[in-house]
Amino acid sequence: MHDLVGHHVSIIIGLADGGATLAGNRGETTAEPLRLIAATGRQALDDLRRVLGVLREETGDPQLSPQPGIADLERLLPSLRAAGLSVSYRTTGELHRLWPGLQLTVYRIVQESLTNTLKHAGAGAVATVTITAGQDAISVRVTDSGPADDTVARGPAGTGHGIVGIRERAGLYGGTVTAGPDGRGGWTIDVTLDEEPA
Repeated sequence: MHDLVGHHVSIIIGLADGGATLAGNRGETTAEPLRLIAATGRQALDDLRRVLGVLREETGDPQLSPQPGIADLERLLPSLRAAGLSVSYRTTGELHRLWPGLQLTVYRIVQESLTNTLKHAGAGAVATVTITAGQDAISVRVTDSGPADDTVARGPAGTGHGIVGIRERAGLYGGTVTAGPDGRGGWTIDVTLDEEPA
């Protein structure tokens, strides 16, 4: 639920922030309503996290519709680009042969990583997604350039629910996650997954 709703609300926040900045630079009166949209979106995300915190221990995950796979990443990226995030994406290996549960895990890891980039680095950041299918493992790497204006400070690696969610998903496949600053102002998330569930 957080992956689906949180991603879309983050896009709305990014678009509203970008529109407010543009309107403010032009002296337009639409800047304030756009700031209110962004603030309301942030409040909605906070409320969603609180509600899901209460429900976190509940069991059951009904599959009411087809879940996304790696091929669906091509449909995810345009909304992020529209919000001001420049994203390049490449794959290596026979990803189409991966079974649906693993494809869903890869999709959600990329989605959460890019949502974190948009949230913490903001519009103007540049991100690169690389997915590689090896002999027995899948590698996912998401890097970003960091904030375009160097005004946004990220917390230490492993803080927040985004990284926690990525670690939990990777753990289902005996995966390892490394996340943190790259030493050049950007951020890197490296995930390695086994092809079979842990």
